[in-house]
Amino acid sequence: MARLILLLIAFAVLFSVFGFQGGNPFVGVLFAAVAAAPVAYFAYAAVRRKGGPSDRRPTSAQRRRRTWALRVVALAMVGAIGYGGYWVVFEPHRSNRALHSLTDFEDGCGGAFARKYFPQAAEHTGPGPHPVAMFGMRDNGETDLVDPPSGYPPANTSDYWSGSRLEPSRVQLIACLDEPDEGEFVTTCQFTTDSLKLYRGVYSVAVYEARTGKKLGNERLLGGTKPDCPGMIFLKKSVDKLHTKPEFADYQQVLKKYVEQ
Repeated sequence: MARLILLLIAFAVLFSVFGFQGGNPFVGVLFAAVAAAPVAYFAYAAVRRKGGPSDRRPTSAQRRRRTWALRVVALAMVGAIGYGGYWVVFEPHRSNRALHSLTDFEDGCGGAFARKYFPQAAEHTGPGPHPVAMFGMRDNGETDLVDPPSGYPPANTSDYWSGSRLEPSRVQLIACLDEPDEGEFVTTCQFTTDSLKLYRGVYSVAVYEARTGKKLGNERLLGGTKPDCPGMIFLKKSVDKLHTKPEFADYQQVLKKYVEQ
């Protein structure tokens, strides 16, 4: 039991540090208290034992109460550690990263760990436009900044849609594509040593406030229907199909209610 409690104390200290560094003082204080509670209990028990008669041994009833108290403490710590694990993996964390380019907002979509929010980003308030950094999803699971294609009409990109004309300091929103579902079959792409089927991508796109990480909505976005096969592509061994990507105009059509209103 003592080893378990020591292990839980170590986890509580770790999550407390994550809480303060991740911009959640409540989590930091909570786990600091969780880590301190068993230490305070053992210190109290030691002082009480030292102050009592040296020849007095605890009765069986007292031992049972102490055992149950330790079990309750351990159970409470397990519950708190479970919440800490959920927060570390799923709740957005503060990023202290300087914003030099739109790609710095990529962590706002998550990845191996929880997504980030950016206190130094512009506040999402008032009527539009609300500048947005948009990130697409490759078939290998990596994210890419969505830029307007070469020759795309400048009048349609403005200075608040994702692209080189948008200053990072003005970004209010982050739009993130999820991994695609499989739409209708488009074509078979032939490569030097293999072939892969190309399907129309069906995507879920989430919209977040860049400054707070608050989720504003979720929309459906479709890939194109043209049978455009890449000349070269690097995929994980587990990937055995390709998906078409949405056009820049498709992002604008779906997200304009968040950006322009």
